[in-house]
Parts: sequence; C-alpha cells; structure tokens
Amino acid sequence: MSILTQYLHVIGIFQGLILAALLILGAKTSIASRILGTLCLLLALNFLGPFIYLEREINIFSPLIAFHAFLPASFGALLYLYCRHAIIDRPFALKDLWHLLPLVVCYLLNIEFYLSSAEVKLDVILHGTENLKSLNIGDAIISIQAFAYLGVSMFMVRRIQNKAKQTLSNFNPEMFSWLWKLLILALVIWSLKEMMGTEQYPFLFYSTGDVLIIVLIYSIAMAQWRNPVLFQIAQFNTRTIAQEALASTHIILSEEVAIIESKIEASIKTSSIADDATSATNSGALDPSIRSSLLKVVRQNMQEQQTYLDDQLTLTRLAEIVGISTHHLSEVLNQHEGKNFYQFVNEYRINYICEKMKHDNEIKILDLAMSAGFSSRSTFNAVFKQFVKLTPSQYRKQLAI
Repeated sequence: MSILTQYLHVIGIFQGLILAALLILGAKTSIASRILGTLCLLLALNFLGPFIYLEREINIFSPLIAFHAFLPASFGALLYLYCRHAIIDRPFALKDLWHLLPLVVCYLLNIEFYLSSAEVKLDVILHGTENLKSLNIGDAIISIQAFAYLGVSMFMVRRIQNKAKQTLSNFNPEMFSWLWKLLILALVIWSLKEMMGTEQYPFLFYSTGDVLIIVLIYSIAMAQWRNPVLFQIAQFNTRTIAQEALASTHIILSEEVAIIESKIEASIKTSSIADDATSATNSGALDPSIRSSLLKVVRQNMQEQQTYLDDQLTLTRLAEIVGISTHHLSEVLNQHEGKNFYQFVNEYRINYICEKMKHDNEIKILDLAMSAGFSSRSTFNAVFKQFVKLTPSQYRKQLAI
C-alpha cells in the first residue's frame, strides 16, 4: 500500500467513524440517518482492514485478517435503503434485513477461510486468491449486488420523482438532484473499482475510487446529519393520497361541474364506438371541448378561491375541491395545459409572490413564501429559480432598479 493510499484510508477511517457516531447516536436521528451512519461505519472498517497486514507480518490483530473483505457486499443494499427511507420516512421492518443476504452469503461461502490460521489467511492475501474459488465467488457477488441495487435505486427514485411531480405541489425538486448525483457517482465509483482488474493503471483507478468515496458519501452524510429530513417529501409522510381523499371535507360540487361530468359520462359511453382516426386526434379519454371546460372550472377556482395557497395541496385534494376525478384533472393539465400538477400550481404561487413583491418592497421574502403555500425556504428558492431564472433576492433587486 503506497503512502498516498495510506493517507486516503486514514482520512476515510476517521471521517467514517465520526460521522457514524453523529448519525447513529446524535440527537436528531431518523431511520435514513441511522442507515447512512451504518454505511459510514462499514466504509471506515473497510478502509481500516488493510492496515492489519500492512507490515506483511503476523501480529496481535492477524486473526482479523480479511474481516473487511466482504463488507462492500452490503453497500448496494444500504444505499438503496437509505434512498428509500430518505425520501419517505417509514419504520425499518425486519423484512428489510433480507437485503443483507449477499453479505451473509459471502461470509458463509468463505467460513472455512475465516476459520483457518492467521498464517494461512496472510499467505492468501499476499499471494492471491486464484486457488480459492469461494473468495472469487464472493468478489463476483459484491460486483453483482452493487450494480443491481444501483439499478433498483435509480428506478425507485425516478418513480417517486414522477409521482411527486404529478400529485404534489410542495416539494423541493433539488432533493432529487442530490440523490441522482449520489447514485451516478456511486456508479462511477463501482465502475472504477471494476477497472482495477485491468492491467493498465490499476493504482489510478483504485485511488480515484477511494477519493470519490470519501468526498461523496461523507459529504452526503454530513448534509444528512445537519438536516435529517433534507430529502424527505413531507406530504408522503403524513397521509397517503387515498386517505387524503377521504379526509377532504371542503368539496365544491357546482352545477357547472355536474354538467361537465354528465358530458364526460356520455363521452365515455360513446368512445367505444368511435373510430381510430377520432381517437388519435383527441389523444386522451376526454373530448377536447370537455377538457377545455374542465380547465376553465379549475382556473376559476384557483383565481377566485386561491386554492394554491394551501401548503398541503395535492392533485387528489384539488380534484375533490373542484368536484372532478383525479384521473380527469391529470389529463386536463397534461393534455390541454401541457403541464404536470406541480408546474401548474407553483406557477400560480410564483406569480402571486412576484405581484406581492412588486407592490411591497419591505415584506420579508420568507414570510411571503410561507403565505404562498411553500413549506420550506429550500423548496421555495428552488421553485422560484426554476420559474423566474433568478433567485428571489436577485428578482427583488431587479425590481428596485
């Protein structure tokens, strides 16, 4: 192990142990924090392992040789569980432990190796594992589980991101940017580790991978420790969309909506005998004129009742308020407006805030954001910049000029 590698490992050990203690034992802890803390602890132990046989001699710690070898078999599962619990705060169930099966399998396959003498283990570590198929199988399991869980994690984050955009008006879009950076850089790290097996520049790949691990995982861990709910979608925690529909009590069933719904029923009854050309033109279950009428009702409600100021507004909640189905509301926004629910509602909020800022230069920006339906500063800043292409402070300065 080169001097540079030793320094990297020492940094990784100390940072990992400190962050593990903060995340697992700290006052502000969540399930996601504890999972990430466990990952930091295992990373630190993984960096510590090679120091046992650094001098290539038997010592008091030699019975622990290679104890760290298969710890990476848990990294993929822990990263997946962290992403899942970071977005949606849910209890950790015993069934979640089955994700650690690759780790258990790796150690069970090599139980004979671990029960052998320290001299035998040191000889294997120093002279290669070509004659021990179980060790090679374990290495293969590490690689397979890493890329498999990365794929599952990416699919999960994408699915929840799309669901949030379609049904929630109040979440920070940048939280998903953080998670995507985490997953993509994890993919880069594992790819670099796989390239270590190549004959050219193995040290370069190894060192680069270690640096990325230290910078990436530990920076995310520090952010998670400072704010345990950094990546959570609060509205997913309190009640499900189905429960929210049942809990909603302020339903407005106007005569206009009732007439439109009757038209929808008639449209659905006749759609089965419509020809293919008509279906292709309409591009949806509803007739364009019906979609236009429904959109008029929705916009009227948003303008007159200022429903967008509700910080708990969701697609289902708005559909209940205006008296149409969630499916029809989603189709109206997507097909007629070309927007998802998130974009539709937050456009009203940002316009409301901009108008207020034009007429009152003294009002605090955060107070204005809270009154407009945003539940946090980070969410508001991200959405404002997404729509206006400026930060709130920059926009206010521009108004002053």
